[in-house]
Amino acid sequence: MREFLSGNDVPFEDRNIRGSEAARAELAERTNELVVPQLFWGSRHVVGFDPEALTEVVQAYRASTA
Repeated sequence: MREFLSGNDVPFEDRNIRGSEAARAELAERTNELVVPQLFWGSRHVVGFDPEALTEVVQAYRASTA
């Protein structure tokens, strides 16, 4: 997911749930699961590497910044 977003020039905040108790707690609160990777953008939520869903997020991001 990192490589996909970086390769499409989409900025993101990377949170490591192994290295941050706060990040782990936030993810557990938002999803009731500790599955990674996950992406939250607006009302979109993508779990795992899903190229189709990520392409939609990239397109929506570009439209919002145009």
